[in-house]
Amino acid sequence: MALKALCHEYSICLDSESDRTTTEFTLWPPPMKHDHSGFYCLINDITISTTSKNVFNGKALKQLSSLKCADESFNSAKVLKVILNDCLNDELSDIPVATSHAKGFVALIKRLMPQMTTVKIEYEGEAEDQESVTCRAFERLLSGLYSGSDTRELTLVNCGLLLPAASSTMLNLTKIETIWDTSFDETIEIIRLNAATLKTLEIACAQSTKLIKLLESSSGSSGSDYLTYPNMRILHLSSGNITQYKCKPFKREYIPFPRLEQLSLDLVYPFSDDVLFRGNTATLKYLHMAANPGTIHLLNSYNTFDKEKLKSLRHVKVDVSYVNGISDVTTAEVVVNFVMELAHKAQSLEIEGQIPKDALLSAISLPEHCTDLQILVVNDLRLSLSEILAVAEATPALSDLHCQSLGIGDDLKHLAMEHLVDHLGLKYRHVGRNFKCWKLWHNRNTTIESAATCAMLLASICPKFTYNVVTSSVRADS
Repeated sequence: MALKALCHEYSICLDSESDRTTTEFTLWPPPMKHDHSGFYCLINDITISTTSKNVFNGKALKQLSSLKCADESFNSAKVLKVILNDCLNDELSDIPVATSHAKGFVALIKRLMPQMTTVKIEYEGEAEDQESVTCRAFERLLSGLYSGSDTRELTLVNCGLLLPAASSTMLNLTKIETIWDTSFDETIEIIRLNAATLKTLEIACAQSTKLIKLLESSSGSSGSDYLTYPNMRILHLSSGNITQYKCKPFKREYIPFPRLEQLSLDLVYPFSDDVLFRGNTATLKYLHMAANPGTIHLLNSYNTFDKEKLKSLRHVKVDVSYVNGISDVTTAEVVVNFVMELAHKAQSLEIEGQIPKDALLSAISLPEHCTDLQILVVNDLRLSLSEILAVAEATPALSDLHCQSLGIGDDLKHLAMEHLVDHLGLKYRHVGRNFKCWKLWHNRNTTIESAATCAMLLASICPKFTYNVVTSSVRADS
């Protein structure tokens, strides 16, 4: 089993500049990475890195044919990822020759991978002329690669689109990822064409105001003609724009993502109603979002996260770094109450940014909060040993805590070590039955000795406490 895991991924790099070809088992230790043909039968994922130009001029086919693996087959390999990194602004002079080379390249790949079911294509580059023969050749290349596959994924990285937006090549995609795409409007057209089959959509764009186009069936939609993504399970939206966009609310009966399971919003909530959460609060398992007061007020006005609605939500990540004036008592209370509402039945909770400690600890201590919580990540929060134990006392299922350390704490400094162990053992004898790991994040006021003392005391109280993870920067500063 261990050998099969190590052989899971195989990488082929066809360098167009040096004509050099490198192959390796990606997960093997560095001295052992390179070719071991006897293990080809254990490979599941194959990544081929080259350029479009290399494919069209025949170099990629020649390089791939010359490999030792070209005489064998990756009989168990099911997943192909092709990474194309180049800028094709020069029009191809001979489209039949380019197409022939592309067909040969695709045919060799399919001979090597007879069991291939998943094709992932990642493209980083641009084309000035989207009507050029280069674009048509590229379209045929992708069409050949996708042909016959059950799962089709496309990633566009910081690029202008090299395909006509309505290309039949782009139909039946199951995943689209676009990262700072300079042809966002054309990419939206591809997303719309694949709304019925998409299971995963990840978008990073410069302006969150453009995200409304995801829900419109066409440019300048009338307001009654919106898109539904019936099979979408994972939606990840991010943007460099931190202002909340005031678009017109959608009709109440409109439900764009009825089966969503994972929603990650690495931006200020971009809509003016609860449209992203309609019809899926019962299926949502993972949620990452910014908890700024404007968003909280908006979503609370729709009763979006009533406890009885969040039946499946088990993993919550909340970013409070967008909140201005969180040290204000009222603001802190609003934000913390919202976090607790989301994490009502969560197994893991991560809070990004600085959150008032007293407000958070007070909320966690309430018996109706965090009863199922197993992992708590508050990397910007500094907790003393007593506060760590108080958290463990309030969250009986907690196994992992990630935070910064204040050491023993002023409340316990007056006790000698031999009395401290007895004192904590009596006070917290029923605490931390499941607590296993404390991950200490970098804090220049913390020494390795202090961390070790706290870990030792935790181990004396919590029967399952196994290890204390300390960042290397803490060791260096100690």
